Amino acid sequence: MTWVFFSIATAFFWATADLISKIAMNKRGYSEYLTLYARFVHSLPVLLLFLLATWPHKVYPLFWLMCLLVIPGDIVASTFYIKALKMSPISVVIPLMSFAPVFMLVTSTFMLKEPPSPTGLMGVVLVTLGAYLLHLDKASSGALEPLKALVKDRGPRMVLTAAFIFSINTALGKRATQLSTPIFFSFAYCLFMAIGYIPLVKAQLNSKKAITGFAKDPFYWSIGFCFAAGVICFLYAIKLSNIAYVSALGKVSMIIAVIYGKLFFHEEKLRQKFVGVLFMLMGIFLLTLFNHLI
Repeated sequence: MTWVFFSIATAFFWATADLISKIAMNKRGYSEYLTLYARFVHSLPVLLLFLLATWPHKVYPLFWLMCLLVIPGDIVASTFYIKALKMSPISVVIPLMSFAPVFMLVTSTFMLKEPPSPTGLMGVVLVTLGAYLLHLDKASSGALEPLKALVKDRGPRMVLTAAFIFSINTALGKRATQLSTPIFFSFAYCLFMAIGYIPLVKAQLNSKKAITGFAKDPFYWSIGFCFAAGVICFLYAIKLSNIAYVSALGKVSMIIAVIYGKLFFHEEKLRQKFVGVLFMLMGIFLLTLFNHLI
């Protein structure tokens, strides 16, 4: 059951990367653009070592086209996500990303004319119910207010937008991985994301002092290290087990996010959010394990 350890480690490292990002932005005044940029740039040295250690890698020419197609959308989605993380509770932002498989089921239904299975529909219901419970305190203003908050509140709306874009690009990322190797795609993805994000951070890295500060900042390095560690743990996990199982178990990051929110930001409604997250986890398991969405 080594894959279980690596799957949970993936969830821990990625949730911790988000935690450090939020601390940097909300408690130390860091720019959300530089914080996101660091996730990709500062993960490259770790991923490069892992890439070289597993050399050679077979890469098909079509791989580069897949990267060209996936990067623009992921830049937009990642920007929405980091902005939402800055303005909304971490115990809400990370769980709401579980709507990505829901959107994948919906888009496949319309695009491929494949009706969802009963387990798929049940998964959608459970994830939606979990999201409702995350905002249950708003129900005092009306039974539908918890769901309306997902659209009315800027943070949740941005997370759902990010999840929708990621759900569309997942197929492209999966195809790119098939045309190379998982570690090669991971390194190339972070490299291209870093290059693509340069126009958004260029104004803030406009001097030698700013660049040096960015290159040496321990917060930025911690974010990059945690993200890279999560990638490596994920790659080991999918080597040992089915990717659907790994992805589903990796969603325990939602539980970690609720705990982090309470410990570091004194976020409230802990019990309510735990119950919501448990419903969302059950929905994700149904969507990923029985509907082959990952």
